[in-house]
Amino acid sequence: MRIPIYYTFGNHMHWVDMEWLWGYNVLPSSIHDMLRLCREAGVKGNVNFDAIGYEKLAAESPEALAELRCAVQQGQIEVVGASYGQPYGLFHGGESNIRQRIFGVRAAMRLLGVRPRTFWEEEFDFFPQLPQILRGVGYEYAALFFQWTWHTPVMPIEHAPAVWWEGLDGSRLLTAPRNALNLHQWPEDFEGLLESPQLREMKWPLILQWLELMPSPDWMCRSEVILPPLRALLADPRFDMRPVTLSEFLELAREVAAPRQYALDDVFHGMSLGKNGDRMRRFSRTSEHQLLAAESISAMSAFFGRPYPSWDVYPVWELEEAWRELLAAQHHDNDECEGLCGFIGVYSYERSLSLSRHVINRTMQLLARRVGCPVAYNPLGWPRSAVIVDPETGQKFHLRNIPPFGYCAITDHMRDDDLPSIEQIKDNGMITLRRGALSVTVNCNLGKIVQITGEAFPDGALDATRPLADLSMVRNGIADCFERADVVLTGDAIRINRFGRDGALVTITITLALDQDAVDLHYTARNLPRPDGGVNAALCTPIAVRFPYTLIHDHPYGVSQVNPHGTYLKKYPIGDWMTSKQWFEEVHNPFTALQLVDLVEADPASGERGVLMLHDGSQAFLRDGDRLLHVLTMYDPWDEDFFYDQLDVRVRFISHGRINHAERWKLAQEFARPVLCSFQKTNGAHPKQASDVLPPAFGCVWCDADNVAVTAFYRESQLEDVQYPYVLRLVEFNGQATSVRLRLPGRIADARKTNLLGETINRLAPTPAEPPLEVLSTWSAVTFEMRPYEIATLYLDLELGRKVTRDLDACRDVWATVHRV
Repeated sequence: MRIPIYYTFGNHMHWVDMEWLWGYNVLPSSIHDMLRLCREAGVKGNVNFDAIGYEKLAAESPEALAELRCAVQQGQIEVVGASYGQPYGLFHGGESNIRQRIFGVRAAMRLLGVRPRTFWEEEFDFFPQLPQILRGVGYEYAALFFQWTWHTPVMPIEHAPAVWWEGLDGSRLLTAPRNALNLHQWPEDFEGLLESPQLREMKWPLILQWLELMPSPDWMCRSEVILPPLRALLADPRFDMRPVTLSEFLELAREVAAPRQYALDDVFHGMSLGKNGDRMRRFSRTSEHQLLAAESISAMSAFFGRPYPSWDVYPVWELEEAWRELLAAQHHDNDECEGLCGFIGVYSYERSLSLSRHVINRTMQLLARRVGCPVAYNPLGWPRSAVIVDPETGQKFHLRNIPPFGYCAITDHMRDDDLPSIEQIKDNGMITLRRGALSVTVNCNLGKIVQITGEAFPDGALDATRPLADLSMVRNGIADCFERADVVLTGDAIRINRFGRDGALVTITITLALDQDAVDLHYTARNLPRPDGGVNAALCTPIAVRFPYTLIHDHPYGVSQVNPHGTYLKKYPIGDWMTSKQWFEEVHNPFTALQLVDLVEADPASGERGVLMLHDGSQAFLRDGDRLLHVLTMYDPWDEDFFYDQLDVRVRFISHGRINHAERWKLAQEFARPVLCSFQKTNGAHPKQASDVLPPAFGCVWCDADNVAVTAFYRESQLEDVQYPYVLRLVEFNGQATSVRLRLPGRIADARKTNLLGETINRLAPTPAEPPLEVLSTWSAVTFEMRPYEIATLYLDLELGRKVTRDLDACRDVWATVHRV
């Protein structure tokens, strides 16, 4: 009796990088080669293009798009993945990950006439909140087989054909896991497959294969080389091969699926994280943060009526175009192939930044004019305090409780000449900066930080025998530890110059944060000599504390405990990336942190305490015994001759008592996203009309649940009959079921809890609410429930923010006869 086996493939290709470098025919030829494979082998498959690629096909090759659409409609091909820009999602912000799916699904629905239901990306895309995000755009199925290409991802190996992949909040997707029947794109990978015992032992054996089809002599994966081993499989008399798409197979295997909740310490991304000082990830973070600020300040400005800072009530196209540029730039090839195509990705980031920056600047300028004095805007969804500095005068202002997604006037009475002074102590070869209980001490001979104190650690938090701000990297096979140091006290800052071999210089500037009991470190370098290739030669700095700890880190829209363990392989070329031999290194105990790492005392004698480290984009860490190694930069041989020799890294250390995950996440946001200020000089001039005068402070969204963060506030073009609906995103971080009450300005005509695409889950009943500030008498509230770790979306019709239409017909005489001069 012949053994039934199932076969399907995923055809991975993308506009980003591939069309940039190989030309306009990349996606059309990939479609044609994929359909040829299906015809000649009698198989079904899955297409995995970046959704921006579908948009480009519509403009550049509508005939090829029509062929693909027909194959999809007939069920021969299934659309899988369908993110807009195929990112390594783990390395980008939570909101970017959501917009990747929203923009991608909407593009697929618009251009291919189907709604994607299956997540399967060729490059590593995994984090604990991803199942919830995917469910939020309608996905039901997934696969966790990521191919080895330039990077070497590792996922848990299963012996079952299907599992229920469960996210942090309990969301589940029916999933094809990593197993022994997964094939890479090379025909050689078929060798030995037919002898695999799992073909006989597994109830529903699925051969799941990645392909990257492009019929070009300048490419290795083509249907002509895949067809012979595939035909041999079809002809084998021992097996009854049944063609399926991925979702068709998963429905068949549903009955055997068991739940799995994989954590980030169960996997390895396999990427050269830290390369080039994480330049691309920093671009991504800066672009996302600035774009979120541009969205929220534009959403706020509509509440004040005309004049608008944009032509329309909300600059939809500008902001969505900025997102499109950002999402495309986040493509995995811009991360892993930085030396090959990353320069174009940088241009996309820069265009996104330019678009959102212009929106912010003109809105801030109008806001300052209408308030009648300089203003500060809080781009975060909770009140915060900040110390800001006038860039012209150097005068400090202490702004307290700036409203959420709101502003406050910067007035003379806010000048803070009474900020606690910083004591500078020089003693026995040490320099200490002290403010109250907070202090940092530098050993001048070593040029390293030997101690940090605070209220939670009056005797110090660091292991003084293993100082902070130490440095090491490997060059020409020899460790360079930057042994020579020059330490200078300048004002309220300690500047350390650390000198390595051959003119290598890293400067570390140490200050006490103005608005937080925290120690800030700023690492800079110019013309840094290139380290040897690989993670183990990277420029690293250690973190060692004096107590046993539990390790906490963050990931997109989540914070959780992590236990880094395991040894993983990474590979690199010895020369030309396409043709040279490859070598391997072992990477021990790696982990990532999107914004924060917290070392929390495991067995405290007097209450929980810890050291929270925040960073501005350097996400790669290694655990080395009981200390951590933070990767500041590395050289990736995949980039061949390219190495970014500049370093600009900021980190913050906060010693703390008991705090929760929501507090950790909010502290990280406040570090990375400062208030925005407009010090535009008004020369005492006031708005021309009294109706233009705005109150000295205003905030848009007030949330009464401390464990919930309002993370995004923006508008879209249309929701059914509502023009420019407001959209709110909220995240519960502490794992607590919560009743949330939001207060918003004016009357709420319509309020809905929706999925990420704006499809209604349930309607909310607005009620009158007390004003949070002594401005605007009418406020409304909505109340709703949130699950532990839920990412919630609300769509609202806020009457106060509706577009005020001008009667342009009343001005027809201005234009109608002017040409008759």
